[in-house]
Amino acid sequence: MTNPIPRSERPLRSDATRNRAALLDAAAKLFAERGFDVPMAEIAATAGVGRTTLLRNFPTRMELASALFEQSMGCMRALAARQTGRPEDFAELFDLKLRLYIRNGGLAEAVQKESGESGSFHNERREISELFLNAAQPAIRAGRMRPDVTHQTFMVLQQAMAGAITGGTSSEDRAERARLFRSLIFDGLMLPHQAWRPSPM
Repeated sequence: MTNPIPRSERPLRSDATRNRAALLDAAAKLFAERGFDVPMAEIAATAGVGRTTLLRNFPTRMELASALFEQSMGCMRALAARQTGRPEDFAELFDLKLRLYIRNGGLAEAVQKESGESGSFHNERREISELFLNAAQPAIRAGRMRPDVTHQTFMVLQQAMAGAITGGTSSEDRAERARLFRSLIFDGLMLPHQAWRPSPM
């Protein structure tokens, strides 16, 4: 007799998948516009589902926030997996991380305040640091990036990124902070004779 598949590991039905995606989209939008304290009922209404559906997918506000951050990590992993070893790989991955901070920066700050040390995202930063380091290798080999970057370089870089961008009062403010932060970081990372293109953000 085979063991039944645990409920949490069963594939979602198509309507359940759509509901979950709609809830994440609605939460990302409302958290960005109005902050982490937006009522859960409004998230459900914006997603076009009932409160029961919301609570079945995300029983707590923190679980909804965690799902949004995991979605962002999935975007980073997917881009890294698609990259093919070009000198531009690092800039692409770095710009994606900036865009995610612009979208979720206010949420990240609120979660850190509410959850204390458990909201410091240390494990996520370690993984992203490895992704950054791998993506930087083609630029280093091409003589475009300084060769002394390490895992710790990108850990510190992410902490600086969080401090620079999460304090923005709106997505527009965070976007302006991101543009300034990018120019400063690339001035430090790229070798002097290498020109770098401004971010398209």
